[in-house]
Amino acid sequence: MSEEEAQRYGGSGGGGIGALSVDLLGQVLDRVPEPRDRKACRLVSRAFARAEAAHRRALRVLRREPLPRLLRAFPALERLDLSACASLDDASLAAALAVADLSTVREVCLARASGVGWRGLEALVAACPRLEAVDLSHCVGAGDREAAALAAAAGLKELNLEKCLAVSDMGLAKVAVGCPKLEKLSFKWCREISDIGVDLLAKKCRELRSLDISYLKVSNESLRSISTLEKLEELAMVGCPCIDDKGLELLSRGSNSLQSVDVSRCDHVTSEGLASLIDGHNSLQKISAADSLHEIGHCFLSKLATLKATLTVLRLDGFEVSSSLLSAIGENCNNLVEVGLSKCNGVTDEGISALVVRCSYLRTINLACCNLLTDNALDSIADNCKMLECLRLESCSSVSEKGLERIATCCPNLKEIDLTDCGVNDAALQHLAKCSELLILKLGLCSSVSDEGLRFIGSNCGKLAELDLYRCSSITDDGLAALANGCKKIKLLNLCYCNKITDSGLSHLGSLEELTNLELRCLVRITGIGISSVAIGCKSLIELDLKRCYSVDDSGLWALARYALNLTAYNIVLPSYWFGLVPPAQLPEVPPGHEDGAPLVGLHRRVRDGAESCMREVEEAEDAQQLEVYTVP
Repeated sequence: MSEEEAQRYGGSGGGGIGALSVDLLGQVLDRVPEPRDRKACRLVSRAFARAEAAHRRALRVLRREPLPRLLRAFPALERLDLSACASLDDASLAAALAVADLSTVREVCLARASGVGWRGLEALVAACPRLEAVDLSHCVGAGDREAAALAAAAGLKELNLEKCLAVSDMGLAKVAVGCPKLEKLSFKWCREISDIGVDLLAKKCRELRSLDISYLKVSNESLRSISTLEKLEELAMVGCPCIDDKGLELLSRGSNSLQSVDVSRCDHVTSEGLASLIDGHNSLQKISAADSLHEIGHCFLSKLATLKATLTVLRLDGFEVSSSLLSAIGENCNNLVEVGLSKCNGVTDEGISALVVRCSYLRTINLACCNLLTDNALDSIADNCKMLECLRLESCSSVSEKGLERIATCCPNLKEIDLTDCGVNDAALQHLAKCSELLILKLGLCSSVSDEGLRFIGSNCGKLAELDLYRCSSITDDGLAALANGCKKIKLLNLCYCNKITDSGLSHLGSLEELTNLELRCLVRITGIGISSVAIGCKSLIELDLKRCYSVDDSGLWALARYALNLTAYNIVLPSYWFGLVPPAQLPEVPPGHEDGAPLVGLHRRVRDGAESCMREVEEAEDAQQLEVYTVP
């Protein structure tokens, strides 16, 4: 690079990018949405690199080794995501926090970081004095001591404890007393929490606006306590078996602040209970009652009319409905933007037409497993719902390319469509290729989709981020070539049981630099050569499924260990010829559900030395408790 070019791209001279202030360059980077583009700016210009360091607000770390260096490099961080940081534990977290200034950090995500315990959380709270949000979801070993550590963050406003199975009333009490400013709290699946803990929470945390108590064994008394929260706007109580209409009636006596309620899978809730809830909360915007109500009574329908101006989301999945009922919903709720009718018996073309003709603002329609629907229903949706963005039609086997052509023509903003098990063909994909905004396309079990269909998608759907081709058995390497050439932004790709794919097809996938999740189950023709292509090219790969890929050998695992540095979890099956590497006595017992000859290897850290290293990991598993390996003789 010449001296003139160096100055232009941020050298020490007085001209070019280097002459601009760090603040101005930071504002430029803030307007660059793609991570790859921001990285390119950093690499080409030292000035941009300095601006990035000074202005970066969010960081997602994939490995624990560079964590101390990254925390020091970005002193202005506000959001820190450690959920994918493999093998993170108390010691490594505390060591990284000790060498950095995290006074600006407000949000920390530790979801599934099961190695972090109360010591690590104490260090986190001490290092982040302005901490406002913590996500500890799916840390199944977290309990009352971890909750007590978080309770020291007096300014905490958001806390997610979903599936922290050991948290009890004692831990919740610590949080309630220590964090009175809480506005959003989830302790979904924390089944050790009872009415006592919920009552104390309602007394201490008066600022709560969002609360999730799903799958708890709490009773109506908890709803009596929750009804005293004057600012509560969102309440989820999915799958609470002890809550019934009496509880909803108690809840209706609270302040008129509730905007969203979810009583899905609450077996003892009826439409009468929901009607009483609407009586007390006439500003509801979202109602979810999937798989709970056995029938919809006239009282509930009449109360829906009082929400005509506010209700935007109505999920009634799993109900018994009729055309007259759908017509009444359309008449009473014509401001809906989302409706859920999946697995509803009685949904017909006539009923959908009566609904959508009055609900022209609909953006999301879920009709999965409504197998009576035909192209006539799609015609009605296309004619009336011009702003449609998401359409789920799983197992609607009577729809065809004709109906999908109308959808693609009339709904240019379509971003997601689920056609799993619909039997659609390449002609349907030719029409859907008109939807240039498409982000998610699910075609599982559509065996008539071939390479030609993928060529159509690749030609115009450049924004596609997720593609499901599960058991699309006609797909070959040529289809993957067309897909990889046109859809560079794919992040999630499911190719399970597409058994015509070979190493040549995987070599095309190597050009997908943004691919994070790849499922290749039962691709018996791929070998270590194809896996090496993926490992070398797909630098963003985080999860990989290689179950029953029996031809993948050590070379593939070596490549993953060397090049797929962001890989945090992958599933493989040990072929029978590997079993001799370790005596059977050293292998774990087969767990329930794996006796059918479908072994599973779940690795939560990188494999360093191919298959032999896999076997060594087995020997260390009992002590480290970071690896689960299930094998079948």
